[in-house]
Amino acid sequence: MNNPLLIPKNNHLSKQKGLSLVELMISLLLSLILISGAMQVFLGSKETFAFNEEMTWMQESSRFSLEFLTRDARMAGYFGCGSQTIANTLNPVTGNNAWKYNFDQGVVGFDGDDATFPSVFPVANRPTLASGELPKSDVLTILRGATEGESFKVTGHNPNSAVIDLSVTHGIDSGRILVVSDCDHAAVFQTTGGNPKKLGHNKGGSVSPGNCTKGLGIPVACSANGTSYKYDGDAYVMEVLAHAYYIDTATNNVPSMYREEITGGDDDDAVTEELAQGIENIQLFYGVDTNDDKIANKYVNASNVADWTTVVSIRIHVLARSISQISSEVTNFRFVGNTYTPTDNYLRKEFISTVKIRNRGI
Repeated sequence: MNNPLLIPKNNHLSKQKGLSLVELMISLLLSLILISGAMQVFLGSKETFAFNEEMTWMQESSRFSLEFLTRDARMAGYFGCGSQTIANTLNPVTGNNAWKYNFDQGVVGFDGDDATFPSVFPVANRPTLASGELPKSDVLTILRGATEGESFKVTGHNPNSAVIDLSVTHGIDSGRILVVSDCDHAAVFQTTGGNPKKLGHNKGGSVSPGNCTKGLGIPVACSANGTSYKYDGDAYVMEVLAHAYYIDTATNNVPSMYREEITGGDDDDAVTEELAQGIENIQLFYGVDTNDDKIANKYVNASNVADWTTVVSIRIHVLARSISQISSEVTNFRFVGNTYTPTDNYLRKEFISTVKIRNRGI
């Protein structure tokens, strides 16, 4: 007879296998919370990286553009030992291309908002603002001796025949604009003739703009003989440079700073370079010496400079813009003392530098 109190040996207690539905849902919820936290950290790190990358790009572009501007501006009007007094014997040029021949002035700026702004320079695009209007970008032109090129020592000079003798073969084509300089003064002229060891500076000729006189002395008198001056063995000859700095839109639709370079007055050799991307605007103010103590007494814009030879320093304001619309919201920016509110999400920052012109001061 079977004993009901006895449990069969083969009857095992049931064991739970896997997770219950409640436990599974709790596990999924915890996993989602962890993944969400990790995603927040990742997205935050990505945004921080992108922000820092854009800020670094803006700082680097601004540093690079200011380095070009300040280094060139320091040398404005440098034509060798005689840079303090310059005789520009070229025929006067007017109109939009006159900036290329202002060698007696050394530095000339153009106010973007001025009605006389030369049409040869582009008018840079400006951001759309919620209110107000950003000033149009300015242009800075620097004229000086081409110190990066070769200079030639003068061995003789006949002012009557308008011929300068050099110690070596120069290889300079007729029509190039040159400067001859000693420690008395410098004279800018357009070479005539084709002798490999001689340079002519006759009046007129078949070149443009041509010389208004063969005289290389001070003051310049635009006549056949002009003011005569003889350069001796302490003089040197070199080509001249004309640089123009301006803002334009690059092919990728990003505002950039450009430089046009003309060596020796030859437009066929003109080179236009994109120097730095993300530069949206430059505003320039010129330190004018009003009492001849070689120190700026006031800073004015280009439209208010009466005599460019009195400019002894330049204050440069550069507005840098990010390449991408990285900001999560509209970000105000300050430029030349004013606060602006854009309608886009680009980052913008102002950088300022003041440079002293070395040849015009102590």
